[in-house]
Amino acid sequence: MAILSKKTWSKHANPWSGWSRLVSYPLLFAAIWYRNWVALVAVIIWFIVNPFIFPKPKSTDSWMSRSVLGEQIWTEKAHRDFPQLLNVFNGIFFVIALYASYQNMFWHVVYPVILSTIFKMWFLDRMVFIYEANKDNLTKKQI
Repeated sequence: MAILSKKTWSKHANPWSGWSRLVSYPLLFAAIWYRNWVALVAVIIWFIVNPFIFPKPKSTDSWMSRSVLGEQIWTEKAHRDFPQLLNVFNGIFFVIALYASYQNMFWHVVYPVILSTIFKMWFLDRMVFIYEANKDNLTKKQI
C-alpha cells in the first residue's frame, strides 16, 4: 500500500517536513476551538501540501528523516503490529481532542493532545527502528 510516491517520500524525509507537521497540530486545535474556519482550512491545506513542498534532504541521518523512511517501508504492506496499535491509540485521543476543542473544554483538550503526541512519537520511534533494521536492504534509489 503506497501512500505517497517514492519522490514524495524522499521530499517528506526532509526533517523540516516532519517537524513542521508535528508542531502544526496545536494550530488545528486552536482553529477548531475558536471556530475559525478559514484557519482550519489553511491548516488542513498545510497538512496536505507539506510532504510535497520541501526539498529532498541532503542527509537522512536525522531522527525525523529516519522515522519517515521507516514509515515508507512500513506502509508498503498491511500490518497488524505494535506500531498499528500505537496509531489506533493516537487516533482515538486525537479524535477526543478534536471534539473537546469544538466543545471548548480546555483540560479535555490538553490531556488527549498529550497522549496523542506520546503515541505519535512512540510510533515514529518504532518507524526509526524499522528503518534501521531494513536500511542495509535499501538502495540509494529507494531512499
